[in-house]
Amino acid sequence: MDLKRRYYLIDTENVGDRWFGLLQKIRKKDRIIIFYTEYHSKHLEEYLAKQVHNPRIMWLECAAGNNALDYQLLGVLSYLIAKHPKSAFYIYSNDRDYQSAIEFWQSRGIKVCRKGFSVESAKKAKKEGKKKKEQKKKKSAMPVRTSERAALESACTSGKNGQGKQMEEQYVIEIAKSVPVTNLGGWYPALTAVFGQENGRNWYLKVRDDKELREKLSKYCLRDEYERGVNLIALVLGIDNLDVAGAEDAYKIIRSHNRKNLKAIRADFDKRFGRKPPQKYFKAIRPLIRVIKGK
Repeated sequence: MDLKRRYYLIDTENVGDRWFGLLQKIRKKDRIIIFYTEYHSKHLEEYLAKQVHNPRIMWLECAAGNNALDYQLLGVLSYLIAKHPKSAFYIYSNDRDYQSAIEFWQSRGIKVCRKGFSVESAKKAKKEGKKKKEQKKKKSAMPVRTSERAALESACTSGKNGQGKQMEEQYVIEIAKSVPVTNLGGWYPALTAVFGQENGRNWYLKVRDDKELREKLSKYCLRDEYERGVNLIALVLGIDNLDVAGAEDAYKIIRSHNRKNLKAIRADFDKRFGRKPPQKYFKAIRPLIRVIKGK
């Protein structure tokens, strides 16, 4: 049985986002090291926001330039080999220029190799993923949109002036009451749960990049952790036109379970809120579980 840790070094300049499924395939003790530059994709930025606190992933921003990332990756590889010579190392890249360095280490008994990605298989996977996403969207589409959710989405798409802007800012303040600005990893799921993926991401980038805004929002944060959690759940339930009176019970259910035990949390939600409409409360609050429970 192989008990040694494996390191996966990702050359994002070369393979782009095609490695995203890797996290689900590796063991808990293994580590992924992402090498990226300022010219990274939007998808990578979204993935980073979701996985920024994942202890199995290390993010290394590299200087941009001709082969600059490659040299930095090889430098880190050499360091890791010196520290952990019995581990295995995998370079995810289609760049064959790594081969000389790989053969150098292999000749010295180090387990290192390069893994490439087929462009055709990547396109096929992307098509299949898009197809599944569309099917899921159709399946989960509700025939009638709830009033507050519809009003919020309308405000989000009506421009940044007047009432729409005020409504958005008010919701951001409500989130600030529940999620400390020091916990940016918690802001992303909270914002997307309230505003949806696109507008939520825009707000996340705004909060992340604007120090003055974060300082302003920090003044709203509630001191009591229990109160913060209940307030956040009530906010999302209200937006989805669900009974906000159940926020406290929902918070207690989440706190009583390990955040990874979604099956048990869902079962308790069904007992408390019923299954009709099917798991509506659980679906609304699920993005907040990690925010409430932490790592």
